[in-house]
Amino acid sequence: MNGIRIYCISERIYHMELHLLSFVRLNDEQIDLLHHASPGCTVVCGRPEQTASVMPDVDILLGYDSQMDIDTFLQQMSKLKWIHTFSAGVEKLMASEDFCRSDILLTNSRGIHGIPMAEHILGTMLASSRRLIEAWENQKNHQWKRLTSPDELYGKTAAVIGLGSIGREVAKHLKNMGMHVVAVKQKETTEPFVDQLLPIAQISEALSCADYVIVTLPLTPETTNMFNQDAFRLMKKNAFFINVSRGAVVNENDLVAALSSGMICGASLDVFAVEPLPEDSPLWDVPNLYITPHYSSVSPMYLERSLKIFRSNLQIFPQRIGMMNVVDKTRGY
Repeated sequence: MNGIRIYCISERIYHMELHLLSFVRLNDEQIDLLHHASPGCTVVCGRPEQTASVMPDVDILLGYDSQMDIDTFLQQMSKLKWIHTFSAGVEKLMASEDFCRSDILLTNSRGIHGIPMAEHILGTMLASSRRLIEAWENQKNHQWKRLTSPDELYGKTAAVIGLGSIGREVAKHLKNMGMHVVAVKQKETTEPFVDQLLPIAQISEALSCADYVIVTLPLTPETTNMFNQDAFRLMKKNAFFINVSRGAVVNENDLVAALSSGMICGASLDVFAVEPLPEDSPLWDVPNLYITPHYSSVSPMYLERSLKIFRSNLQIFPQRIGMMNVVDKTRGY
């Protein structure tokens, strides 16, 4: 009898009724897979303004960090136990002191962005190196002109600043192009696609040797405004700067000055301090700058990859042991 009773209790725990609220619309197949991971769960999809009536019962919240008005939600979701963000960044959530002090679990989608972002970075580098935008402008004007000094990536040095899952994928792509890859990260690890790994204290060495500087850092108090006039002065005059991490890691005024003065030869930004980028921003007109509207991670596979992480975690929740992508609230990532 004791064995049967323990079995029934464990079954009730495994099949406990969990109320999930997703601020992103999920299709029937995706919801069925969530039910398979947690047979007792109920799933509601809708934007925050559409779902106020169900918020008091929510155990698990899914959405992008930008959708998280968490101080308001904490008042409405007294049962909230876990938030999973479809984004990797969690800056908006981390800005709430009440949330950071709470025991609400936070997981993110770190690790799913590497493939599209690495391809985006490589595409940007090739467009610059092979002068493809110049060729496109000539085509629109029906002009047959030799391009201005097309170059190769092969043999050039790339400095990857921040070597998480995105940085590693970038390093792999660039190494496969025959580039020399220098990377900067906090902890020493074995990295098969990196020729030289430097600690953050030696970032100046990486910046001074690179033909391409690629930023894939999280946004923290330490990385905010890291790329300023002092950093740009360390770079080679022919350096090309790429930021796909967070806009606030770059001092945009200093970048405008560096590009306008020829301190560095070009840059590409996918992220900005203010988004959408204001129409009167000087960035629009600065020479040799490529602007893309924060889409380097966009992919038709994005949501599926994030939900795969969430489903794996859902199967072992609420024990919380062995869950992936748990955010350390003290570090912010």
